[in-house]
Parts: sequence; C-alpha cells; structure tokens
Amino acid sequence: MLFRSLVTSAIFAAIYGFIFASLVPGIARNIWLISFALLWSLGFLSILGFVYGRRLKKAFKGETGTIKWFDPSKGYGFLIRDKGGDLFVHLRSVRPEDRRKLRENTRVKFTVEDTEKGPQAENITII
Repeated sequence: MLFRSLVTSAIFAAIYGFIFASLVPGIARNIWLISFALLWSLGFLSILGFVYGRRLKKAFKGETGTIKWFDPSKGYGFLIRDKGGDLFVHLRSVRPEDRRKLRENTRVKFTVEDTEKGPQAENITII
C-alpha cells in the first residue's frame, strides 16, 4: 500500500509538474523540481491520510462492554454494551490469546460490525 501511494503520487506530481512547466515558458529547472517535490509530497501525504485514516478511525471506534455469557465449546455467546443492548459474539471475533480467559462478567473492548444477521461484536479484547 505504501509503495502504491508513492508511485501514484509521483505520477500525478509529474503530470501536474509537466503542465505547470508548459504553462510557464522559460521556467528554471530548479523551480520545476521544487514544484514536483512539493506536489509529490502533498499527494503522498493525502493518499496516506485517506488510506490509513480510515484504519485509524476504525481502530479508535471501539466500544466497551461486559460478557453476558460465552460458551467456547459452542463457539458463541453474548455481551452487554455499555451503551445498552446485547451483541452476538462469535469465537472467531475473539483474539486467540483471550479465548480461554473469556468468562461471565469479563470487561472487553470491541468494535461493532453490521453483518447480514445484524450487528455483531468484532475484534474483541479483554480490558
């Protein structure tokens, strides 16, 4: 992803730099290189902000709650959100190192995903 954003921003910077250089006749080579570097860095930062900003937003979007009940042999259970309401918990949504520690009244942090069967807790970690 990082390499793709570098290449994409370099291509756009080269196109805009070429347009800028053709619009201003007699532009010095140093000014063209400076404009290319500025456009490249701005494009690269904006692409990184767009891509990784969504990931960061999703990471900080977590909620907290308490496990209502969870049966590892069945592979599912429910939790009570601090905001109110119950959410379904599937075994695949729990971190592997936390699966054996998940008991009733355990405090957890999670994200909510809308699935075809309704909202479900994902990325569950013990607090």
